[in-house]
Amino acid sequence: MMKDKDRRILEQFAGRVRALFPDVRLWAFGSRARGEAQWESDLDVCIVLEKVDQHTDRLIRDIAWEVGFENDRVITTVVMDREEFERGPMSASTLVANILQQGVRA
Repeated sequence: MMKDKDRRILEQFAGRVRALFPDVRLWAFGSRARGEAQWESDLDVCIVLEKVDQHTDRLIRDIAWEVGFENDRVITTVVMDREEFERGPMSASTLVANILQQGVRA
């Protein structure tokens, strides 16, 4: 189970991303989402948007850095467009399967 501090960080990150991209879907995944993190573990977050370009990806990485810096946490992002996540090659990957099965939705 995700720890309260990590949940708050996820929600803070999600709120800032939603301010720019209201239809975004976000999940935390990995050791912090499972509540198994060590002190040095990062917070992995999958972000799915309708469309993704270099500018959008950079904005999201900047938000991740800012929120992570404010909370003494490294936030690692995986950014995909909806088509890639739902029907592209990544949709059949173990990464997407794990996110959907074990991820913590924000």
